[in-house]
Amino acid sequence: EVVPKNRGLKELSKESREMLESYQHLFYLLQTNPKYLAKLLFTMPQNNCTKFMESVVLTIYNYGTNSREECLLLRLFENALKEEVQRKVDKVQDISTGSPTVIKIVVGYYRGTQGNQNSLKSLLGPLIEQVMEDSDLNMNIHPLEVYKAWISRTEMETGEASKLPYDVTPEQALKHKEVTDEIENTIKKLVTIIKSFQEKIIGTVDQMPYGIRYMAMCLRKNLKEKFPESSEEEILKAVGNLLYYRYMNPVITAPDSFEVIELGAGSNMNNVQRRNLGSIAKILQHAASFKIFDSDARYLASLNSFIKTAYIKFMEFFDAASTISDIDEHFNMDEFSDVTMLNKPMIFISPSEINSTHQLLLDHQKQVTEADDDPMNEVLASLGPIPEDEAMLGDKSTEFGLVLTNKWELNMSDESNIQALFSKTKYLIVDLLKIQRGETFTAILHTDANKQQQELYKAIHSRRLAAENEKTNEEEKNSKMALFDPNDNTIKKLKEHILKNLTILEQHKLVTPTEDYQEILTSIAKDICNQRKYRQRRKQDLKKIGETVERMSKKKKYYGEAVTYYQEYVKACVNNLSKGGKSKKGDRRKTARYSAHKLYEKGVLVEIEKVPTSSFKAVTIEFSSTDQVGVFEVSGKLSGFNIDKINVVFENLLQLQYEGVSTLKFEDSGVVINVNLLIFLLNKKFYGVE
Repeated sequence: EVVPKNRGLKELSKESREMLESYQHLFYLLQTNPKYLAKLLFTMPQNNCTKFMESVVLTIYNYGTNSREECLLLRLFENALKEEVQRKVDKVQDISTGSPTVIKIVVGYYRGTQGNQNSLKSLLGPLIEQVMEDSDLNMNIHPLEVYKAWISRTEMETGEASKLPYDVTPEQALKHKEVTDEIENTIKKLVTIIKSFQEKIIGTVDQMPYGIRYMAMCLRKNLKEKFPESSEEEILKAVGNLLYYRYMNPVITAPDSFEVIELGAGSNMNNVQRRNLGSIAKILQHAASFKIFDSDARYLASLNSFIKTAYIKFMEFFDAASTISDIDEHFNMDEFSDVTMLNKPMIFISPSEINSTHQLLLDHQKQVTEADDDPMNEVLASLGPIPEDEAMLGDKSTEFGLVLTNKWELNMSDESNIQALFSKTKYLIVDLLKIQRGETFTAILHTDANKQQQELYKAIHSRRLAAENEKTNEEEKNSKMALFDPNDNTIKKLKEHILKNLTILEQHKLVTPTEDYQEILTSIAKDICNQRKYRQRRKQDLKKIGETVERMSKKKKYYGEAVTYYQEYVKACVNNLSKGGKSKKGDRRKTARYSAHKLYEKGVLVEIEKVPTSSFKAVTIEFSSTDQVGVFEVSGKLSGFNIDKINVVFENLLQLQYEGVSTLKFEDSGVVINVNLLIFLLNKKFYGVE
């Protein structure tokens, strides 16, 4: 039930096992019933909300790594957004002017996960790279900067100082025709580029991640319900704030922060590139929110006609993007989905995260639960207070695998779990229907098969048995959840097996004999209809895994190059410092000599074992540079006797300083020094840095 990383389940006490079982029930309930976490997020202190959401809540859903968990996580986002709109939003404009917690987390999640990151990269990456690669492109439309650049060019071309004043106001700068002409020419180029960005954005609505589109639809629905008097245009503007301004705009302005572009180690975007992309993003945002330029920016008034046209296109895009299929239809999930799972869900979580979630639920139990008979109350009652012994579940910071189970799922005698039974029974029924037909399923179950049907089934069974015997994995062969049963070697035995399973499923109210077991037959029909969807989803999952592996390989290579680059950079810096700190005579080796008493007064020397401070005046300590850059030799003498030499590596001292280590002891000599002050001394005496 648990997969600890540092110890086995057998090492846990009985009390710890019982507690773990209750936590399995608790986190299953939290994962599958989003109302609890949605309410908790807005009853807990808001300064902790975002941190709790990003650390614990996403952990509960395994960051949406498979279809089931992505669907459940999306359900949580949906419920949490509804709570936030009802509690926190007083007018539609609050979505644009405020900082809604759920929207911020949703955007961060769908912009940060690998598959969705690839979506943005394919959508915006090529256009962004095209802008960055154009070294002649300069989208500067600020009057003062254009004016100063014009003066600089004039002076360079004529070789004479300009007679125009350098410091002027924007209005004074715009009085010069050269400035206004350059701004107009830049605006024309800017509009051409912005059109290509907008066409790409609105033309790829179907390629946007389902989750961000679904949340846009939820936002639209929630705003309509709370503000029925608001116009459709006003609501679509709020939707646009989510889809463009919060989701896409930051990627255009800072593509290097979201891995939309690839920069080599040591490479950075320059100021011109950032300004160009910033200008594009700014005008796109004006178009998305229909913000025209007024008299305060009259030099940009020529953009207003473009903004009006682009705004209409954006509204159509926001409408289309926030109209999408229902979540159950998209993920093909229903009330039987968990019941038919062969493997129970598992999350990786630390004891400290478990305890913090438990405590929050206890603190806000009344606000989170709806009635006295709420299932959450029962689970929390079985858990009781937070255990005083924090080590009951292991090291509090070490994650372990917690298998989630439904507290209200009945145990079965003949099968390991109801999920496997439902799926296995469908498999057996399909085998039967391939061989024997009849007016109703019940009639088929109670009608004897003829000889031809018996022979056909026997041949199929023999082939499967041979394939089963070829398996090398003993666990797979002997698994109770295995779909193939070698004992079903006749149609009669197959039917007996089916009827036995159906009886158990009837006890769990999953099938109804009086309705010809229509529930399980409908589930089989859905599986057949959705085979194409299943195959497509598997392909998508495989593609996502492949892309993730590829991105991780690239990232590994990038960080490897970055480490090499920074190591070379540090070496070059140390070399330069060494060159700058050489003595005027050009000696390659430099020496600084102090008495231990002087170093003790300066705080550099903390102590020398077995040497009292009263004897420090008799101890001489000498620091010498070596032929190896950044390595110093420390030696000493006490009353004419030499102390063992010590090599000190400057880079190691810097590492200790970075790690917050205040003192360093040299074991052989017993010398203890202050790390920070020794770095200061070496900098001053050998590198000329104070």
